[in-house]
Amino acid sequence: MEGDTPRREEDPSTQIEPVVQITRSELRRLMEEAEEQPEQLEEASREEPAKGHEAEGSEIGSSERERGKRREPRISRAEVDDVGRQIECLGKQIDELKRRGEIVSQNRNSPFSNKILTEVVDPSFRMPDLPKYNGTKDPQEHVAAFELVMNLYGQSSAINAKIFVTTLTGKAQEWFTSLPSGGIEIFEQLIQKFTFHFASKRKQKRSATYLFNIRQREDESLKNFIGRFNNETLEVQGLRIDMMLSILIHGLKKGPFASALARDPPEDVEQLMRIAQKYIDEEEINAMQDGEWQRSRDRGRWKDSREK
Repeated sequence: MEGDTPRREEDPSTQIEPVVQITRSELRRLMEEAEEQPEQLEEASREEPAKGHEAEGSEIGSSERERGKRREPRISRAEVDDVGRQIECLGKQIDELKRRGEIVSQNRNSPFSNKILTEVVDPSFRMPDLPKYNGTKDPQEHVAAFELVMNLYGQSSAINAKIFVTTLTGKAQEWFTSLPSGGIEIFEQLIQKFTFHFASKRKQKRSATYLFNIRQREDESLKNFIGRFNNETLEVQGLRIDMMLSILIHGLKKGPFASALARDPPEDVEQLMRIAQKYIDEEEINAMQDGEWQRSRDRGRWKDSREK
């Protein structure tokens, strides 16, 4: 007909919106209320005749008005079942929207994207004991320690991201909450931002030339010196075995161990440590024998002094 305006199709997003706004707990509450109403109305209908007999002596018009006030519309079982089916349908739609990542998160200020926020941790998952990070230590060491533990559990990228931020405290936690909302999509992206921001806290690797300053003291045992030397080499990145040997021989006191290394250089660090342990054992045995000899000598001197 003339004058009729064409019907405008509704935006699909507006149809989804009511589904998005209702929560599972609210759906369950509505369903429980719908199931309770028939029972309440049935009780009211049983009480109505008894109350009517008590009012026999009153005027008929007054009795009719009182019953009219108590009368409520009845809800049939079919209507209750229909509401239940609608609630179940809404629940399925919410699950589908969650699966597709289309439900907008209530926490709009979170740096995590909706993809991460909608990922749910399995209720049976028990949180492991993880190290904390406050922004003052090496970030790469913290990441390595975190991944070492979490690799045992096989969690998804989203769950790892959620768990990782629980290890942040102090300045590190402040940094995370200051990130733009919704910008982090995956765990690897979070780690990249984290290590970049705290890069100034990384341990600075020393150069190999620094190790030339390490010298064995005259009264220092071979065991103590090798332990000290090994700790310092950990601070040097990419140290080759030939360079390590040159630096070690340079720092050792003159003796059988230094001569053995120069005469027959080991091929790798493991072989070097085996040779070092051999000479450490010999040094300790000799020290024990020297100690016994010294004590025996001292006892002999004490005995001679007593006889005199």
